[in-house]
Amino acid sequence: MFQSTLGSDGVLLFPSAPAPAPYHHSLYLRPFNFAYWAIFNVLRCPAAQVPLGLNGEGLPLGIQVVAAPKNEALCLAVAEHLGKAFGGYVPPCRVLS
Repeated sequence: MFQSTLGSDGVLLFPSAPAPAPYHHSLYLRPFNFAYWAIFNVLRCPAAQVPLGLNGEGLPLGIQVVAAPKNEALCLAVAEHLGKAFGGYVPPCRVLS
């Protein structure tokens, strides 16, 4: 049903996670957050995570683009377009080399 709804030219925009990046080890307190991306693996759908910038606290935000199986090109094209529209990856902090 899900795959027929998407068809050959549809995409689903879905949150990458239920909240911004958590503190280290805090995921142990939320063991089912992986379902936000795992469900598309189970359905064998291509998915791409698109960075959308930083929230007010400086944490990275993003969204997933999901397409029907074997529609990787569409998924990546939409992800690239959204990435350009939102300015692409923004580092959350300055990294010294």
